[in-house]
Amino acid sequence: MHHTFLRMTRISSLLLAAIALLFLTACDDDSTSVGPEPDPEEASFSYAFNEGQAVGDVNTAYRGTHDRNVTADLVIEEMEDGNAAVTVTLNNTLDGETYAVHAHDMADPNTTPNNTPYNETPNADVYAELIDGTGGNASLTHETELPYAEVANEYEGFFVVHDPLQPIDTADLTTYLVLGVFGQSLEAGESSLRSAEYDYAFNEGQLLGDFAYDGSQGDHPRELTATLSIEERDTGAATVTVTLDNTLDGADYAVHAHDVADPETTPNNTPYNETPNGDVYAQLITGTGGSVSQSFESDEAYVDLVEAYEGFFVVHDPTQPVDTTDPSTYLVLGTFAESLEAGDPNLRAVTITMGNDGASAYVATDVEGAPAEEVIALNENNAPVTLQEGMRYQFVIENGDSHPFGVDDDAGTTLLNHDGTGSFADNEAVNLMTDGEGGVSFNLTAELADELAAYYCNFHGSMRGDVMIADGA
Repeated sequence: MHHTFLRMTRISSLLLAAIALLFLTACDDDSTSVGPEPDPEEASFSYAFNEGQAVGDVNTAYRGTHDRNVTADLVIEEMEDGNAAVTVTLNNTLDGETYAVHAHDMADPNTTPNNTPYNETPNADVYAELIDGTGGNASLTHETELPYAEVANEYEGFFVVHDPLQPIDTADLTTYLVLGVFGQSLEAGESSLRSAEYDYAFNEGQLLGDFAYDGSQGDHPRELTATLSIEERDTGAATVTVTLDNTLDGADYAVHAHDVADPETTPNNTPYNETPNGDVYAQLITGTGGSVSQSFESDEAYVDLVEAYEGFFVVHDPTQPVDTTDPSTYLVLGTFAESLEAGDPNLRAVTITMGNDGASAYVATDVEGAPAEEVIALNENNAPVTLQEGMRYQFVIENGDSHPFGVDDDAGTTLLNHDGTGSFADNEAVNLMTDGEGGVSFNLTAELADELAAYYCNFHGSMRGDVMIADGA
């Protein structure tokens, strides 16, 4: 019996040891067991419109007619096999247009055919897809055979979205709606839209010497100037704005662009097409008595108007009928998109020299600038003088200290006088000037011509003659 007890005790001990071993083994298994699988990795990047900010050069900014509100989102996701899935979402797409979206490997510009900072052939292993626009957002996913870490963290390349409205050109960065570094967000840049401004002085014949404004049919002061501003819109088209300075209140100024032409091919031998180019600028601007502006949204591209368009820029005189066949009626005549500096006054001028017959009469002794017989009879006492609107006249008085000159109206009211007085003395269009020796010079405007009746000597009432205004002036 004692023997049996010892045997049972030994069996119990072995059983307890086995149980302990099982317990320890179970604990050891728990300590080395694998937990849940980690979540797949993912990275997201946003790209703003190409304003040249990616390479820090405004000359690489987009140039084209596509709306400038396109942006892109790039998402790189790790698939179950550890490779990367690349999804591109384009925002604000055009419905029905197809967008080429590429990854381009970075490269040394000195080694590429067109000095681009990337290999001009897209890397289709990373991303080279066509995305159809919807009028809103559009997405497309490419499942690569490259490890996620290589695409998301190691790949060095550019991410580009081509403009579907122009031919694909991987060598021209300005055709990209989006241009950024692959796997690196691109913030919005400052607007790269361009603008240019040109100033035009009054038409004194600086551009075409034979066509200075002569005012023979009109009566506009010669201080009018113009500014031409051309601004690029989001579409790449141009907004053309004209500002006129020193306008007449209520007067309507026709402002035109005229295409350059061979004078031998135009009806009146003008160096331009006589029909204004309304696609560039042909507007009517109403004067305010000061400065006034008017804009026109052209469909022509900004770059075409600034760099390629060949034409004239003209401002018609509102005080006479519009005549596109006579450039001498233009207040401004210049080359489109090219400033015109001020020129020397180019009025047609006539100088009349007056002697005297004692204290009884003026006697004309010389006429310069026009045939004397069309102006005044020489060597006759107090001969009538014939003047023409739109001309500048100078009266030189040989004995001006004793016989200072003036002109008046039918009622005897002085209009202009040798001492700088008279009802028209401060009229800018008339531009009275005195020589300090009894003589005067002035522009004969329509308003002055309506009132002008006679010339006279300030000291001697018998020294007086009639002033006539030429027909057709």
